[in-house]
Amino acid sequence: MREMAEEKRIPTVFDIAREAGVSRGTVDRVIHHRGRFSEETAARVHEAIERLGYSANPNAALLASKKSYTLACLIPAFKEGEYWELIQQGLLAGAQEARRYNIEVRMFLYDQTDIGSFRTECAAVLEARPSGVILNAVFKDAVTEFAGRLDSAGIPYAFLDNKVDGLGNFLYIGIDPYRSGYLGAFLLTANQQVDSLVLIRLVRDKGRQGDPNEPRRRGFLDYIHEQLPACTIHTVFIDPNDPTGIIPTLEAFFREHPEVRHIAMTNSRIHLIAPFLEQHPEPRRIAVGFDDLERNLAALKAGQIEYLVTHHIHDQARLAIEIFSDYLVRKITPPRRNHYVHLDILHRLNLDDYS
Repeated sequence: MREMAEEKRIPTVFDIAREAGVSRGTVDRVIHHRGRFSEETAARVHEAIERLGYSANPNAALLASKKSYTLACLIPAFKEGEYWELIQQGLLAGAQEARRYNIEVRMFLYDQTDIGSFRTECAAVLEARPSGVILNAVFKDAVTEFAGRLDSAGIPYAFLDNKVDGLGNFLYIGIDPYRSGYLGAFLLTANQQVDSLVLIRLVRDKGRQGDPNEPRRRGFLDYIHEQLPACTIHTVFIDPNDPTGIIPTLEAFFREHPEVRHIAMTNSRIHLIAPFLEQHPEPRRIAVGFDDLERNLAALKAGQIEYLVTHHIHDQARLAIEIFSDYLVRKITPPRRNHYVHLDILHRLNLDDYS
């Protein structure tokens, strides 16, 4: 009986990854012909697929099932070209595939500068009685409260892109933010004696309750404190909703601190300071940012910033839908709770090869 049960077990992407000795994300890229992978890696994946008899299509019983599900995605609203637009595009791509499982994906967008907006959308999610929830964590206390209500209602949930530790989510998918900040600090200061640097931050909600970049910033600062304990760290705030005020703010800072040559932004919007860097060129200046938004890539290509620490933003969101779909419908629990995606380092010299 045991042998019969093993013969009937349907292999999953996790099985293929284990068999081929690669990550789940690599298997996904090979199967769907997305992103970059070597011919050798593709051959190993296809050999594992053949050995295990894997099929990317759900089995007949699942296709025939009339049971339906609703997956709620609670994410920040965005403007064109912003980070969360890429996340939503990935979620919608995942939603197209999830329809095969009779899963409807619904978007709930909130203003990440307004905790009241977040709570309103949380109430809307609960009223919709979804089968599961994917969310991010801008407002830590409000997210913790909402997670408790999901737990009480028996609704499984996963964090995407950032998280609050110690809660009942079955999955987190995204970068390790602390390590990404640590890496950014290394790139900014490697093999140099840096006496001072400036960390440029964004003005967010007025109550200062939202701080999604805190883990990444902590990683950045920990590296500096450990490796360059004598380094002076300045902090400057700019308002993304007042672009005309950014250049005067930076001009005032650098008039007072002309010795500062190293600049970092641990959020996704280093492109906001690109006009200042273009107007005030300084060959010894080094700027490091995060995330491959088109405007960030343009600033990288133009030489206004030196490095971007990034990852495949669209793919991580699509993968979140896929893993959650397997969890809901096929009862496949992810092999690890924290599904960290790979970090990439972009420089203008390797920019053309990145996809």
